[in-house]
Amino acid sequence: MTTIDSGVRQRTRRAILDAAAAVWARDYSASLGDIADRAEVSRSTLHRYFPERQALVDALLIESQARLDEAWNAAVDASTTPVETVENIMAAIVDLADQILFLFSDPVRFEGNPHWSDEEDEALPDLVRAAQRDGDLDADIAPQFVIGVMYALIYVTAESVAMGTLPRHKATETLIRIFRHGLSPRV
Repeated sequence: MTTIDSGVRQRTRRAILDAAAAVWARDYSASLGDIADRAEVSRSTLHRYFPERQALVDALLIESQARLDEAWNAAVDASTTPVETVENIMAAIVDLADQILFLFSDPVRFEGNPHWSDEEDEALPDLVRAAQRDGDLDADIAPQFVIGVMYALIYVTAESVAMGTLPRHKATETLIRIFRHGLSPRV
């Protein structure tokens, strides 16, 4: 296989995975034909890469989790304060709206799948507590509640972007503003 063939194969695989994320984020019952159409490949091409639905589900599951982990780690590395880290994590992973919806729209969808990992970052509660000590987050709110709010805001932001009710270019700013200031009008 030449480098050119490998590049084409990688782009085709990426197009299929991106299409699957976009389609299944909105309708997990959508067919492989719907995904092939969205990826602008033939069904036979899709089946060469993923011979059955479960193979594509597993590949997208692995890929989505890896992309979230990568975005999370990059956000942590780019941060200097605890609250900045929390906000950068939220901003980085909301950019993966389709993957968020694919992974988390049905809490039992991946139960029993050996590729599924729902482990929470163990450092997150400590990060929230550090932001609370710095006075950037309310210290009277339990860290697990703050984390739940984070995840809920990320999810609803991703869903709003996917539905077209929130422009993608406003998603991060809206997410961070509501996390920091709630729904009160700006003053």
